[in-house]
Order: sequence, then structure tokens, then C-alpha cells
Amino acid sequence: MAWPFAACLVLTGIHVYLGIHVLARKVIFVDLALAQIAALGTTWGVLLGWDVHEDALEIKGFSLAFAVIGAAVFSLTRMRKERVPHEAIIGITYAVALSAAILFSARLAHGAEEVKELLTGSILWVTPAQVLSTAALYAVLGLFHFVFRRRFLLISHDPERAEAEGLNVRLWDFLFYVSFGFVVTSSVSIAGVLLVFTYLVIPTVVAALFADSVRARLFIGWGVGTLVSALGVALSYFRDLPSGPTIVVSFGGCLAFSGIVHYVVSSQRPLWALARALGGGVILLALLRGSLLLRKQEHQDLLHVLETGVKAERMLVLAQVEADPALWHVIEPAVPELLRAGELEVRLRLLGLVARAGDLELLPQVHELLSAEDDLLREEAVKVVRRLARAESAQALLAAAADEPDEYLRVEIGEALLEIGQRAGVPILLDVMESGAAREARRDAYEHLLAHVAVALPYDAAASALQRADEVRALRSWWQAEGAGVEIRHLAPSYGHAVPGAER
Repeated sequence: MAWPFAACLVLTGIHVYLGIHVLARKVIFVDLALAQIAALGTTWGVLLGWDVHEDALEIKGFSLAFAVIGAAVFSLTRMRKERVPHEAIIGITYAVALSAAILFSARLAHGAEEVKELLTGSILWVTPAQVLSTAALYAVLGLFHFVFRRRFLLISHDPERAEAEGLNVRLWDFLFYVSFGFVVTSSVSIAGVLLVFTYLVIPTVVAALFADSVRARLFIGWGVGTLVSALGVALSYFRDLPSGPTIVVSFGGCLAFSGIVHYVVSSQRPLWALARALGGGVILLALLRGSLLLRKQEHQDLLHVLETGVKAERMLVLAQVEADPALWHVIEPAVPELLRAGELEVRLRLLGLVARAGDLELLPQVHELLSAEDDLLREEAVKVVRRLARAESAQALLAAAADEPDEYLRVEIGEALLEIGQRAGVPILLDVMESGAAREARRDAYEHLLAHVAVALPYDAAASALQRADEVRALRSWWQAEGAGVEIRHLAPSYGHAVPGAER
């Protein structure tokens, strides 16, 4: 988690400073809008055939070009006497850019996933090169803002005075938004829209609660950004949570806590204010606790609803079983048929419950879903097989690998075989390493191979097809010669807790 944390620190450094300008200008959502415009540029580049990973420079060019257009729009629409508030224009721009990104993504093979990644980012997979290059870019932009700090601060805090002093406010506005666009373009590519917006606004808002000067707000914002980033990264690691959303929620909790502290400290009667804050917290916890009493208790009806109800009713039953794992045995008789012929969402939810319960009697039904038409079902079925980790899954996995069109899933199937001690997983990984279309899939295959097999031969997932073929050929020769004696390391992870008595 060291490099994701380093990326958080880099984001904190530049975004806290820009957040001071954003608060002063009262354009809170400008970062969100510019970030979404940059993301729209990325989507447009992908739609034109460029690959996000293999053509990163070209994709960033599309993103930056769109961000510069957005900067021009925001600088030109800022008026001294506004009939329409500037924030309204920014909000409209964000909504239109997001909708356009969704429309463009609908033409992509993994449209929903593309939009989700643009929003939440993939900071967990940030590379050292990305962190260092982004830090260098931000250092240059920081120097630019430092040299012209008086002009930028003046047009943000007092544009009338800036105009009276002869500054070309519209020009400096444009330069501000262009530099902002450079920052956002780099930030969105590693952190996503939501995390970029969070780093811009929340540390600065917390600092504004306790300080008035720019210097003090900078240091408080940097401190808050560093501490909360560390907390979010740690929670993500130890609780196995998505990194981006975890960091965002951690910042939200920090803001709520800071607001309470400010309320108590600034009150004329601090003890009374503290008592009111604690009382409000107790009431909120009591309401949350009391809501548990509303849980349905008619356990005897759950099986009937699952067998005869509509999809929405079935999903409610499954949510109840997720909250109370002991109910698994109540609904278990209906599970095999629903796995075969239930609605997609119901089958996906049931697969998760099968894995959680560790119910081996349902393994044959799970094996059937390894060859389902829907890729989400196949993906979830592979996850369940990996979690149950039984040797009897080997033949089903091999058959699925032979017909699987998704190379990412073939990688997961290959590792699933290795996790249950089947050497047949190695050739599957080698096939993806040699002929996989996506660099990330080839890289994942090699990393999974290294995790389970001690091999010292080199492989570069980003190399040309010819070089990869030579490297994989050497790996195949080594495997044919020595594979029978190579130890397969078992690294199957532990997932949750099984329902007592379910594993028979």
C-alpha cells in the first residue's frame, strides 16, 4: 500500500492549495466538473479505438484537450454581474459531461465498468512511475502558482480589486483553469472523479473551520489530508475494502468530526454544546439500533417467498439471509433451482451466499455456471469455486478455461487450478501471457504464476508480441522439463465464516 499512500500525499499537496481558490471563488463543484470533462475526454479516446493502458499518452492527450476546453468555458462564463450563478453553469456542465460519458461508454464492451472506474478510480493499482511523473508535473504547476501567487490569490479573493489594478481577470482566470485542468487530468487517471473532488474540497473546508489565513489553511489542510489518507489506506487494507471509496468516506467522517469540534469550541457555552453533540450522537445510534427491530421475523415464509415471489421479493429475502447467516438452512432447498433458472441478480446474490456458507452440496450447480452465457455469472462462479477450493472442481475449471472468451477470467481460472494444487493452471496462464490482448491481463497472469511457482525466467507484459513469444517459449520449455518436480504454493485465501454445519 506504500505507492497508493504516496499517491494520496501527492494529491493532498496540490489539491489543498487549489481548494483554497475554489472556496474563495465559491465554485465548489468546478473540480468535479473539470474532472468529469477530463474523464469524458478519456472515454472519447477509448471510443476512437485507443487503449487506456497501452496508449496512456494518447488517452491523456484527449483528456487534457477536453479539460482545456472546459477551462475556456468556465473562464468565459464568469461575469461580474451574473444573471445566472457561475456555480449553476458548472453544475450543468458536470451533469452533461457525466451523461455524455455514460452515452459514449454504452458503445464500449465494458461500458458500466468504464464509468465506474472513472468515478471511483483505481488508486490501489497506481505504479511508481505514475506517482513520480504526477509529482513532477504538480511541482511544475506549484512553482507556476507560487511565482504568480499574488495575481491568482487576488482574482480569487477580490476580483474587483484585481480589475482596478489593471489585471486581465479573464486571462488569469483562463490560466488558472488551464493549470487546474492539467492537475485534474493527471489526478483522474489515478484516483477517479470522486476522490479528486474529495481531496480538493474536504481538507480545505476543515481548514477553513479553524483558520483564516492562506498559510494556516494550507498547513492544516495538508495535515488533515495526510492523516486521513493514512487512515483510509489502512482501513482499505485491513478490512479488504475498495481503496477509493474508503478514503472518501474517511474524509467524510473527518469533516463531520471537525464540524462537531468547531461547534463545541466556538460556542459561548462549550460544555453545553458538547452535551448537545453527545446527545445527538446517542439519539442517532439509538435510531440505528432501533431500526434493527424492524427486521422481519417470519422465517417460515422465507422459503415460500423465494420459491414463488417476484425478483424484488427474492432479493429482499436474500438480503435478510446475508444479514442473518443462520437463515441459510431455511432457504437452502430452493437454492439449486434458482441457481439454474433464477433471475440474473438473484443468481449472482445466491452465488455469494453459497461461498459464504461454504455449502459443498451446491458445488455441481456452481460448476454448471462456469459455462453460463452471462459473463457476470461466469466470473462470480469462478470466485465461488476459488473460495470453496476443492480438488473436484479441477475438471469443471479446465473445461471452462477451454471455452472462456474473457482473458481476465482465464487468468482467474488458471490461478484457481493452482490454488487447488492442479499444475494444469500453469499452461493456461502461459497462454494468456503469450497471446492475451490486454497488457493488464498478461501482467496479472505472470504475477499469479510467480505467486504459486518459483520461476526465475524473465517476462515483460508490455513487450512486443515477438518478444513475449520468445519469453513464453522459454517458460514452456522450462515447465515441460522441470514442471513435474516444481512445488505448487497453495495461497488460497480465507473468505468470511461458513455457516455452522453447512459444509457436509
